[in-house]
Amino acid sequence: MSEKKLFQGIAHIGIKAIDMDRAAAFYSEVLGFELIERIKPGDVELIFLKCGETVIELIEVNDQRKFGDGVVNHLALGVKDIFPAVAWLKDHHVECIDEEPREMEGGRYNFFFRGPSGEKLELFQG
Repeated sequence: MSEKKLFQGIAHIGIKAIDMDRAAAFYSEVLGFELIERIKPGDVELIFLKCGETVIELIEVNDQRKFGDGVVNHLALGVKDIFPAVAWLKDHHVECIDEEPREMEGGRYNFFFRGPSGEKLELFQG
């Protein structure tokens, strides 16, 4: 590697979405992401959203197929207090993988749930 740092960090994280309107609404209305851009540069639509410094790219899957967890197993969202965040998800009828937050060492907690296209998501309180 040269003296210059070639890689500056993560530009965005791509997530496949079956229903773009439903996915955009879920990430913005339920998880609080801000819409940056919605474009269709080719055959598929792309939606960029931001939460904090993290940008996700929703990528339209236009053949309506379902898919399992990929090489990247999940996207974790940081929260200050996991219990009201889990209650918020349940109030919005989000599919929950876990029943309740799981306590880990050092007072940390996590909780897994699904997005509108079946993607695996996590709440993490560190």
